[in-house]
This record gives sequence, structure tokens and C-alpha cells, in this order.
Amino acid sequence: MEKKSILVIFICLFLISLVSAQPPGDIFLSVGDKNLEIEFPAIRYLQINTEHTFNFHVFNKSNGIPVTSGIGCYFHIFNASGKHIVELFNDTIGDFAFDYQFSIPGDSFSNIGSYSYVIQCNSSSQGGFVTVPFLVTKTGTALETPEALIYSILAFGVLLLFIISFYFMITVEYGNNINEKGAVIKLTKTKYVKLGLILLTWVLFTWFLNILIGLSDNFVSLTMYYGLFGFIFETMNNLALPLGIVIIVICLFEIIRDANIQKAISKFGSSK
Repeated sequence: MEKKSILVIFICLFLISLVSAQPPGDIFLSVGDKNLEIEFPAIRYLQINTEHTFNFHVFNKSNGIPVTSGIGCYFHIFNASGKHIVELFNDTIGDFAFDYQFSIPGDSFSNIGSYSYVIQCNSSSQGGFVTVPFLVTKTGTALETPEALIYSILAFGVLLLFIISFYFMITVEYGNNINEKGAVIKLTKTKYVKLGLILLTWVLFTWFLNILIGLSDNFVSLTMYYGLFGFIFETMNNLALPLGIVIIVICLFEIIRDANIQKAISKFGSSK
């Protein structure tokens, strides 16, 4: 019972960490002290191994006029360790009237985690820069706190059903009533309930793991759990059908055996 309590406490603490895990905050903008201002789409999440094009507009800070020539822009991407993974230069606008574009191949985002980029644009007399953090995730999105709360409540509900099912699966009697000589004097019908609870408990725990996979897949800080949950889920999901067949076979066997035992009880009062 103590082991069960420890397991429940551990899982509850994990669910609390899901709710408290925060996505990256508002875009941090750092602008140079010269006359150029750089604007950009506020992209916070990118998908792993997926190509992405970064677009920037450059303006004269004093009058707001777009700057489309006479400057060069340097673009750098860093990983969580501060290592350079991209370093590009562009001094001409791209496919659109105001965009300085940098197309980054998907293999630059081969790892899940925190990244940041620096875009610096300048001429001989003007300059400006911005630094921006972003996250690379499996899906290119992340759960916000309200969504995480909903999923966590769902996970807790399924976990509670699993614990209840597991408890009755353990406590429900399987064997028939026997006398002091070891002969069966009364059949126990709850054995079929116990077999059904085994399958139900298996299904509930598999469902619980599936929810945890979704949560851990959307929080970078929890991706360490993704592989473990995924492995256990795939194993249990693949074994669900064979387990169901085994339980059905056992039920049929018990039905036939109980029928024979009941005949013996009706005739002799007990069955060896």
C-alpha cells in the first residue's frame, strides 16, 4: 500500500509540473542606439527538422520610412549552448517589397530546445539590431497554461479511474468457496468481474500514458519523458489485443469449468 501511495504522489507532482511549466515569455526586443529599427513576425515556436524563412522589415527610426537599399543585414542563430549554427548575410530585399529574407534549412533545427537569433542591419552611418528567443518543438506549437490545465485535469481523472479499477482488480475474489477438505462448495461469479477489471485497468493505464505523451511532447522541459512514455505506451497498446483474446479464452474456460462444478455440487453437495 505504501508503494501505491508513493506512486500516486509522484504522478501528482508530475501533473503539477505540467501545469506550472511555462512557454517562453514575450519576445525580448533589444534595439541598437542608431537610426535603424527592425520589425519581424513574432514567431515563438518552430517545428523540428522543418525549413523556415525569417523575414525582416527595416525602417528609419526617425521618420518610419522603409529602408530597402544601402544596408547589409547579418543573421545569426544560436542554440541553447550559445553555439553558432547559422551565420548569413543579405544586402538586398527578397521576393516582397520590404523583406530581407533568410531561408534556414530544416537540419539547422535538428534538436528540440531553446534557440535564439540576432539580426543586425547597418550602413556606414546607421545601424540597429534585435535579439529574439524561440523554441523548437516536435509539433511547432506548445500548450499554453489553460490548455495544459485541461489536459492535466483529464490525466488526473483517468489516473483516478485507473487507481479505482486497479484496487478492485486486486481485491475482488477469483477462487471459488471451498470447505475444510478443499472441495468446492459454492461458485464465485466475481471471477468474471476480476477478469474484466484486468482488461479495463490495462486500457485505462494505456489511455493515461497516451495523455502524458501528448503533454510531454508539447513542453520542451518535459521531453525527457517522451521516449519512456512512448515506449511503454507502444508496448501496452500492442499487447492489448492479445491480452483481450487471452481473457476471453480464460472466461470461456471458466464458464465450462463452472458448469461442470455446478453439476457436481447439485449432485453431491461439493466438487473436488
